[in-house]
Amino acid sequence: MHTNAWKTLALAGLLAVGCDGGDEGTDAGPGTDAGPDMVDSGPEEMEDAGPSGDGNDSFAEATMVELGAPVEGEAIGAPGDSDYFRFDGSTGDWVILATTTEGDTNMLDTVITLYDEDMTQIAENDDAQPRVDTDSEIIIRLPSDGTYYVEVQEYSAWAGETPEGEGSFVYDLSVANFDFDAAAVNFDAEDGDDAASAQDMSLAGDDSTDFALLMGGFEDDTDVDVFAFSIGSGRRSIRFVLMPPGAEGYGSTTTPAAVWITTGDGSEIVARIDPSVAPARSINPPLPEGDYLAWVEAGDPGSNDFYVLKAFRSAVDNDPETMETENDDPGTAEALTLEANPEVTGLRQVFLLSTLGDGDVDHFQVELMDGEAISVFCGSRTSGSGVVGLTAAVLDETGATEIASGTETAMEAVALEEVATASGATTYLVKLSKGSQDAEVTGDWARCQIRAAPPAP
Repeated sequence: MHTNAWKTLALAGLLAVGCDGGDEGTDAGPGTDAGPDMVDSGPEEMEDAGPSGDGNDSFAEATMVELGAPVEGEAIGAPGDSDYFRFDGSTGDWVILATTTEGDTNMLDTVITLYDEDMTQIAENDDAQPRVDTDSEIIIRLPSDGTYYVEVQEYSAWAGETPEGEGSFVYDLSVANFDFDAAAVNFDAEDGDDAASAQDMSLAGDDSTDFALLMGGFEDDTDVDVFAFSIGSGRRSIRFVLMPPGAEGYGSTTTPAAVWITTGDGSEIVARIDPSVAPARSINPPLPEGDYLAWVEAGDPGSNDFYVLKAFRSAVDNDPETMETENDDPGTAEALTLEANPEVTGLRQVFLLSTLGDGDVDHFQVELMDGEAISVFCGSRTSGSGVVGLTAAVLDETGATEIASGTETAMEAVALEEVATASGATTYLVKLSKGSQDAEVTGDWARCQIRAAPPAP
């Protein structure tokens, strides 16, 4: 829901139609969803990238695009077809490139690649982040004056699979400067590096979710950008998603050293991630009402250092546990109800939000039907919590026998997939515990999804 809202605003309200970008965004500073590593970064010479005939099959034939003027009705008209476009840009311009496909019968999955004047790849995207469909998006601060090239191709050809393409694979392409006056755009003004100089974060949205785009660079490798926001009675969580850097991402030449959230005075770190550790590029704490700060710290310097964060402040979150004291014991495990997923036949699921204080252990009980397999997915530190060594275990009904368990690492959340299959109606327990607590981060939450479904064939 909130991601679709982001996409709508991105293509409608954030773009400076027909503008040259002015002087906004020219300060230097740092900055995942690349494709497979084996994919070529792009041709080095002006040669055909696909079937000829639609007039823009190579760098040499690239169609000139005016910034802010959408290109409509293009098509990947045959298997292996690539379409090329070009535009003129200036150093420091902030530009968004995005494809849009429409219609239930349009099966086109686009990939867009951006090249500089020398036809060297500088950015690429398969699916926009967070992913809601197969359209593509790049947000970049241009590194130099000159002509830039955009290649649009179909995913299968890009990934080295059997190419697809036909006349119905139609898309629109937008290439535009940002409107820095738009309500949801927050460009760091470099007014200071502390709580006192925090920049108020402007959001836009609806009754359920509002969202913001945080963009900036770093003055030097000690720079920190700070944004202030609040959580009111209608909001329960906020999620910040760092857009991917590099030539196989959104084009920044560095990754922030850290992103963290504190109380409004900066005295308490509620959540923190190290974006250099994949996949820790999303920070998502559940927050009580109050004022907070989001901090972005400079990483190792590069030639075109910038960052882009998308923020989603939402009324939606997992339901919190309701038996914090009682569920320490497996004999009084908290009962959870599995609900049918309306979009996936045969899948039942429940989402939960657990808090794990020092010495705390949580037990939850679920009832599976005959033939259903149980799967458990949990994350904590990978989304910013201070919980270290989150362990999720599936136990039998008594809690005496462990069927399977997994422990979260800095790199990966817990994924216990189809670890047991019910024979008749069967009760399972899910046990959550932690190894320790980060001494600097107070957040102690864990989010889990428990699934019941027939085993995969």
